[in-house]
Formats: sequence, structure tokens, C-alpha cells
Amino acid sequence: HGSPSSPALIARMQLELTFQRAVVHPVHDTKRLEAGQDLNDALLDFFVKLGQALIPEDSQAPSVAYLGSHFYDVLRKGGVKDGWQGHKNVANWAKRRLGKEGLFGPGVGALAVPVNEQLAHVTYDGRQEQSQEKHWWLALLLNPAAVGDDGAADGDMSMLCLDSFVRAEMRFDPSVRACKGGSDQGNSVEVMGLSRIGFNIKVHFKALGDGTAGAVPEPRRSRLRAGGRVFANTETELKARDPGGDGRSGCLEGALSFRLDRRGAAKTVGQYNLEYSDDAGYEPALKLRMGEKPTHCQAQVARFVGGYLERERELTVGRQGPARDGSRGSKQVEGALVLPGVPQQETSHDCGFFIMEMILRTLQLTAKALRELATASSVEIAMLPWPSQQQILRRKAMLREIIDTLFANARRHGTGDVEVLMRQQPDLRG
Repeated sequence: HGSPSSPALIARMQLELTFQRAVVHPVHDTKRLEAGQDLNDALLDFFVKLGQALIPEDSQAPSVAYLGSHFYDVLRKGGVKDGWQGHKNVANWAKRRLGKEGLFGPGVGALAVPVNEQLAHVTYDGRQEQSQEKHWWLALLLNPAAVGDDGAADGDMSMLCLDSFVRAEMRFDPSVRACKGGSDQGNSVEVMGLSRIGFNIKVHFKALGDGTAGAVPEPRRSRLRAGGRVFANTETELKARDPGGDGRSGCLEGALSFRLDRRGAAKTVGQYNLEYSDDAGYEPALKLRMGEKPTHCQAQVARFVGGYLERERELTVGRQGPARDGSRGSKQVEGALVLPGVPQQETSHDCGFFIMEMILRTLQLTAKALRELATASSVEIAMLPWPSQQQILRRKAMLREIIDTLFANARRHGTGDVEVLMRQQPDLRG
């Protein structure tokens, strides 16, 4: 019997879990399953690979290809200008994980690319300022084999941007304008832009008065209608704050903030109606439409993944036609971006769990079904059973239970190799 501090006992206590080269540390990584923590890259890789092995029926290959949580960052490493050039950074990843045909085999219906984006905050005047916060979202490319394939019989493809903490922005040129009483004289308000981050919406506005109708009405009484709901102003930021008065012109300019609920946040694209200052007789109605426009980061991901896939196709199945440089694949994927509204996270730390759950649910579909989804609209994609915040909380509890069970068995059997553990105890697969 060894003493409590014996090397053998310490080694057993410090066993790491491993599964297909994904590693989970018993302390550093498992902490990330506690309340208030977000999933890290090690846990994301571990659980997705585990899902790929266990979810498909009849021991079939997974319908969703996954090249790891670091794939997109490594693809862009070294300041490469595009995905074609960046291909050299990840040249063997697909074939090493998927076999000779790589991403172009008939069993692959989608490619899941986690993106860890550095967030930017939108200021009152619509400018974006970089922050230190990072956020996971999922780029899901449906039918990747169609990228760069001139003669594909099944050539439809699309890239879904699945984001549980949506960021969208719309600038109105000309501004959306309304006047009190419908008259050009007196008080007026114009909206220059609309921005949304998660549940929070900002309306960038300017309210003017010429002094003939008194002071410019107070903006804090404004309301926003979205999804059949009415939301009160939660914060007002002003860079011009002179309301004027009788015989004296005034100007209030800045941003009005509103916080949506689950129903109001269900759709990003669509119409938002502003009732300025409790809608004090302003006409016409201020109808603000958020268009389906990808962010700079979403467009960049599409271009890099498209260029990568075009180069990967050339090296896997051979060149088709004249020499290429990746630009065709980049344009092809960027032109196929789809921005569906998915349930939004109600915490600041669950984005990693959301994308993991999205991948696990997508793995339940066959490759054929995923390829057929490439023709679906953003509205149709949004109707799929994507996870809600409550479902994510239940999933986190399940993951903690799974990890505890695996570590207990690892200590009992003296190995952290999950494939070995599942062979020794088939009931672990359940």
C-alpha cells in the first residue's frame, strides 16, 4: 500500500481524459463546466468528437465534419491574405481526420467551423470600438463538396452563421424621419441607424426643434415595438443635449437603448417600430427595418473557408479547368451566407455551449438531409429545433455528470483513454 503522496497515487489522481487526440484536464478544464463558466476549446473538441462517435446510427461516419476549435485561427495564421494562401497552415487536417476523400466524400454533409471572434462595442454615434471580449459562434457550411466544383450535379451549398449572441447593424441613408403633427415646422426626429447585440438594441437618432412648438420632447419616454411586444427605453446616451424651448431651437442626438425579451429577440431581420417620446404625435410612423446583411467577420470567415476549400479540392480531386487562386470559392461561399435567427443566450458566458449543442443536434441529420438543407431560406433554417437557454443549462448539468463518471472510471481502470474505457464498459456509451 503506497502512502497518500506516492507518485503512483498522484499519477492516478491526475489522469487526463483523452479521446481521438482531444484531452481534458481533471482540474483546469473541468472547472469550465461550473456555473458562470463558458466552454473552452479543449472541452468543445472533446465533446464534439465524442458526439461524432456516438450519435450516428449503425456506426456510420459522422455527417458533420469537424476540424477542431482552432481550425479557423490556424487557417489565418501568419498574416495570410486569404484561405487559399492559408491552406498551407492546415494542409493535412481534413485527410488526417476524414480519410483519402476528405471533405469531398459522399458521407460529409456539412463542415462545422467554430469562430472565436473578438467583439466590438457600438458607440452612441454608431462607431465600433474593439473590446477584449471574445465570443464563439458557429459557421456551418452545408454541402462543402459543392465549393469550387464546376460540374456538381448537387451543387447547392450555403453557409449558416449560427450565433447565440447576434450582432447586426443597419445604417439608414437617407435617415428615417418623422415630424410632430406631420408638419415640417416644430419638432422632428430622424433615425440614422440601428444596431443590435444579443437582446440589446440601440437606435441612433437626432431630435430637432425650431422653437415654434416648445422644447424637444424627452427621449427617455421612447418605446420600441418588436415581435408584437413593446419595450421601454433602458438607457439614453446623448452627445448633443440642448432641448431648446419656446422661441429657442434645440437638438438632442445620441442613442436609445432597449432590451428585448425572448419573443422580441426571436428574429434579427425584420421591422422595429420606434415611438419617440411615447409617440408624442410624430408622423409618419418610424419603421426601422434591419436587413439581412452579414457582419465584417461573417463575410471574412466565408471568404477564408471558401478559398481554403477550393485549394483543398484541387489537391484532393485534382484541378478542374484553368489555374485558380481561391477567389472563386471565396465568392461562392460569401454569396451563400445565410443568417437565421436562433435562440439567444441569456447569460454572458454560454456561447461555447450553444455552438457545441448546435453541432451535436446537426449530427443527428444524415449527410443527404444536410445537403438538402442547403436550399433552405433563413426563415426555414430558423424553424429547426436549435437549443434554448434552458436546454443549454440542462446540457451543462449532463456534461458535468458525464465528465465525473468518466474520471471515476479512469481512476478505477488506470487509464484516461475513453475509447478503451468504452470497450471495457459498453454501458458508458449510453
